[in-house]
Amino acid sequence: MVETVTRPNLRNHLVSHVFNAVLHGKLPPGTRIIEGKLARQLGVAQGTLREALQELEHQGLVRRVDRRGTFVTKLTPRDVEDIYVVRLALEPLAASLARPHIKPDDLKQLADLLGKMRKAAQERAFVQLLKTDLAFHQLIWRLSGNAPLERALNAVCPPLFASYMIRLYSGNLYDFEKDHQDHAILIATLGKGSVEEVHETFRTIVSVFRTRELRNLPIDGSQATEDPFEGAPPLQPE
Repeated sequence: MVETVTRPNLRNHLVSHVFNAVLHGKLPPGTRIIEGKLARQLGVAQGTLREALQELEHQGLVRRVDRRGTFVTKLTPRDVEDIYVVRLALEPLAASLARPHIKPDDLKQLADLLGKMRKAAQERAFVQLLKTDLAFHQLIWRLSGNAPLERALNAVCPPLFASYMIRLYSGNLYDFEKDHQDHAILIATLGKGSVEEVHETFRTIVSVFRTRELRNLPIDGSQATEDPFEGAPPLQPE
C-alpha cells in the first residue's frame, strides 16, 4: 500500500529534480547520466530513477543512445538538420490531413494555447512556454487523425523543444512577438485555407523555425559536470 502511494510521487519529484538540474546548468547538455551512480547520490532505487529518465526522454530533455547510455539532450547542427528533414516532411502533411475535419472547438483550443504561450513569454516562464508550444503542435498532429504519423512526430520533434528551452534559460532569447505571429498564421490557415494552402503555409513557417534554430545554436563550450549532485541529501517523496 505504501509503495503504490509514494512511488509515483517520488518518480515525479525525481523528474522535477533532474529537470531543474538541467535547466540550471548542473547537468549541461551532453552530460552522460550514469543511472547507478546518480541513484546512489539521490538515495533512490535505480528502477525509480530509470522511470523518471523515461519520462524526461518522452519530454525530449534526455536521449537514450544504444550501448552508450542516457545523455542530456545536446543537438548539433547536423542533429537539427536531420530532425527538420523529418519535421518538414511530416508536419505539413499532418496539418493538411487535419484541415478537412477541423472544428471551431479545435481552433479555439489552439488559440487558447497560443494565448498561454504569449502569457508565459511575457512572464519569462520558459518551461511553461515551451511545454505549451509543444502541446500546440501535438494537438495539430493528433487532429491529423493518423496515429502512425502522430507517433512519428512525437518520436522525433520533442528534443527540438527541449533544446530551445535550455537555451532560453541560459539567456539565448528569440523574438517572441514574431513567433506568436507565425503561430497565429498557422491557426488562421487551418481555419480558412485550402488543403494545399495549409500544406504550403506549414512548410514555409516550419522552415522559418528551422532557420531560427540553426542560427541560434550555441558554440560548443559547455563541459559536463563530473558529480552534479555530489553531497546532495537523498530525495524524499512529496
